[in-house]
Amino acid sequence: MADKPLEQMGLRDLRGIMRQQAPVEAWKHFNGAAETKSTFHRNPRAFQQYLFRQKIFHDVSEPDLSIELFGKTLPIPAITAPVGSFSLIAEHAEEEVADGTDRAGAMMLVSQASHLSLREWRGTRSAPLVFMAYMNRGKPEVEEYAKTAEDLGFAAVGITMDTVKPVKIGDEVPLSTKDGKPRKGHKSTPKDIEWMKQLVKLPVVVKGIMGADDARVAVDSGADAVIVSNHGGRILDFNRSALEALPEVVDAVGAKVPVLLDSGIRSGGDIVKAMALGAKAVLTGRPVAWGVGAFGARGVARVYDIFAEEMQRVLVMTGVARARDVTKNILIRDDWGRKS
Repeated sequence: MADKPLEQMGLRDLRGIMRQQAPVEAWKHFNGAAETKSTFHRNPRAFQQYLFRQKIFHDVSEPDLSIELFGKTLPIPAITAPVGSFSLIAEHAEEEVADGTDRAGAMMLVSQASHLSLREWRGTRSAPLVFMAYMNRGKPEVEEYAKTAEDLGFAAVGITMDTVKPVKIGDEVPLSTKDGKPRKGHKSTPKDIEWMKQLVKLPVVVKGIMGADDARVAVDSGADAVIVSNHGGRILDFNRSALEALPEVVDAVGAKVPVLLDSGIRSGGDIVKAMALGAKAVLTGRPVAWGVGAFGARGVARVYDIFAEEMQRVLVMTGVARARDVTKNILIRDDWGRKS
């Protein structure tokens, strides 16, 4: 199916091959979102409102992409998102995602909704892992997972808190990919953050923040990091894009805790734009799915290579020597594009 080597492929190539090879159900799930898919489409489009300010007279030739997060040095500010449905793509897709992420040395957020146990996610891999809980699974199960994550040397634990209502694909609420049972929502309460803080000594991450008020509540309740995310457009149709909400959240809590961005990342340039607007790092879900669906672990590793290559190009062309030093000064609002 491929007419060029994997090393020469971009994300569009991987997406096309994954669509050809993956089961129809998997493609529908990963290309799906709530109702009209307005939020799903808005997420990547939001990045188009920013242009880069080119600068060529400088000494930058090999920018440093590394960052520090949860006491770990990461080679790239991109993190595999906590997707619980990789198993729809292939029987061993979760293992391949883990292996591909590990090859890249990237951090991976592990969903409680996945099939692999935390011990299986860890295996012999050395990449930093973060466990992400769903409180609708019940406190006893979450507690067992969180304590196991701590025992296994995970870098952090967290809670995905925006599933007040269950995810939708079109007009349907799909069955859980973990156990085939109907999905259900769960009341979002800061008491769950306080509970998790008492349960483990690891940093606690809260995912699903889309505004300043919720960000402040999360941090005041003990969150050590927040993830700006609209769940890839699967929860609330006609929501803001994650990127649009990012500056507001950064202004509210960015001086206290790291702010990460999830939803809509489709290129290394998108990663740079998110960092310029205050994100410490980004999560990537669908591109990782394209990679694993196309070439297994090799495809996942290629996704990270693509992001790194594209980030290097942007940083060189904007004169930034270290990704962690990116500021909004390298961005220009595309007023012309918005008027056309």
